[in-house]
Amino acid sequence: MLARRGSINHPAAGEVELPLLVPAFSSKGFEIRHRGNGKHRKAYSEVAYQLEDFGKQPRKSVLLSAYDIHFGHFRAPKLSAQAPLAYLKNVSVAFIDSGGYELAPEYDSTEPRRFSREPQPFSLAEYHAVLDDLASKRAPAPLVISNYDHRRERVSLDQQVRDARATFTRYRDFASDFILKPWKGRYVDPADLSDAAVANLRGFSVIGITEKELGRDLIERLKRVALLRQKLDAQNVTAPIHVWGGLEPLASPLFFFAGAQIVDGVSWLRYAYRNGLAIVRDSFCVVSDIGIASSNPMNQAYVSLNNLAVLESLTIALQQWVDLDGNDFSMFPADVRKPLADAYHVMRAKIPALRAARSEARPRRRAGGR
Repeated sequence: MLARRGSINHPAAGEVELPLLVPAFSSKGFEIRHRGNGKHRKAYSEVAYQLEDFGKQPRKSVLLSAYDIHFGHFRAPKLSAQAPLAYLKNVSVAFIDSGGYELAPEYDSTEPRRFSREPQPFSLAEYHAVLDDLASKRAPAPLVISNYDHRRERVSLDQQVRDARATFTRYRDFASDFILKPWKGRYVDPADLSDAAVANLRGFSVIGITEKELGRDLIERLKRVALLRQKLDAQNVTAPIHVWGGLEPLASPLFFFAGAQIVDGVSWLRYAYRNGLAIVRDSFCVVSDIGIASSNPMNQAYVSLNNLAVLESLTIALQQWVDLDGNDFSMFPADVRKPLADAYHVMRAKIPALRAARSEARPRRRAGGR
């Protein structure tokens, strides 16, 4: 199997257990509001209040954008002036994105595109300034930082690696999450990676890839995750794969089946999770205990708490699934057990890397006397 448990060896925090389904916060796709007037007018995102609520309880992980940190999008009226650091004290590990998602015109597959937006320029130097500030303030949560990936498409992989190492070397107390960008064409195709190129990825804590740059179709994206995992294993590169923007109740297990161990996204802020599926947030009160007569603020708060609980349960289900060698789907919600099982069977038929991993595992079990 390409799916597995595992851990990130964080230089400051030690072992961080995997898999991780990471709730992300981003201003993209949400309303930008303003406070103050004239030169004191400052923008902030409506998700700042969600982040405050999120940070009140212990959480395994979170993802924040350096773009939003730089522009103060989490500093909303009546909230802590220390945001977002004030909300990280209860998080076991925090991922910091370099702002590529907020700067790019494309959206992830769960983006409803509700608000028009004109992103402000955000450079590598400004990204480093954010990281310098986090390092100087000794951020309360262990950090996993990405390389600066905006407009890195069609840059040679060797150059991407060199530039990423230059950033990561500056911040040795942070774990590194190297985001692969397409070095030719629109998508990252692991079939184009030589053994030497894969071996050159050693030393990164995590190997990341954005969902939208894996391919046009879901099966193609899953195939490329599996092939990347197969190639990394062949070169003894043990870093886990992180699918950026792939968090969704049905897609997340499929990415895990294909070999990814970290998935993040903001779908948990856009939809309500119910019985293994994502539904419209505003309608969640109809199928929940609070009832249709509840106010929208109450419904929204209830949805967020529910979604976080679902992500915790789904993480445990993935651990159980891999512990049972992918032969049992009873740990998943009843409505999606058979669809997930059927999808996995199709994946094994259509994805050579999964077939190869399964055939290699059988002799090892016989040799172990099982």
